[in-house]
Amino acid sequence: MTTNAPVTFGARAAELEKLFATHPVIRAVNFHSTSRSQAEHYDRQLAQYSQSFSSVNEDELDEYLTTGRWLKPKPGLIVSVFEGYRNSFDVLAPLIEKYGFIGWFWVITGFINAPIPEQLTFAEHHDIDMLTHEYPDGRYALTWDELRQLGKKHVIACHTRSHTLLSQLDPAVQREEVVGSQQEFKKNLGHPVRGFVSLTGPAYGENPATDRLIDAAGYEFVFSNFRIQRVRAPGGG
Repeated sequence: MTTNAPVTFGARAAELEKLFATHPVIRAVNFHSTSRSQAEHYDRQLAQYSQSFSSVNEDELDEYLTTGRWLKPKPGLIVSVFEGYRNSFDVLAPLIEKYGFIGWFWVITGFINAPIPEQLTFAEHHDIDMLTHEYPDGRYALTWDELRQLGKKHVIACHTRSHTLLSQLDPAVQREEVVGSQQEFKKNLGHPVRGFVSLTGPAYGENPATDRLIDAAGYEFVFSNFRIQRVRAPGGG
């Protein structure tokens, strides 16, 4: 007689351990607002990650998604930093560099472009959690100059223009969120960005209208809640 006994946690853990040992993987960890008051916590967290993971840049991600090859001795960790908070430049970026990682900064271009007196209001109306009010001068978003500096060592990527659910927008507005934000990156960084993620992280293939805009904008990677997808080759192939 055969039985369909449930797989035990121990058996599943052993299976995963074997897979991780023989099939290098890339994982991701997400940060948002990173207050200076929590800097020691972030330091310890990144120090712990550095014991088990290696950095990942865009070309390495492309190679892995295309061929399955991963040449580093440790699995890769994508350190994703969302929204475009000023404290990600002041607090988190130095710690990311301290432990040899590459930050993937997912930027909401409307937040970056908002005048300083309007940034808190923009954040309030666009689901951008402002956990602390630690800057007396009122600037809470990154500047384009700071993004250009980050781009020398890290990855700059798109988190849309307004941090809005794309599926609920009129087609013209949705185009501004996806294609218009890419145009902002080209204008201010001098080149397009390769990565894209939208609010709630739907995957490529879930919304054909959005997919067409992603293609039109020339994004190469789409990040979602459970997937990292390569949707086109570098240079548009």
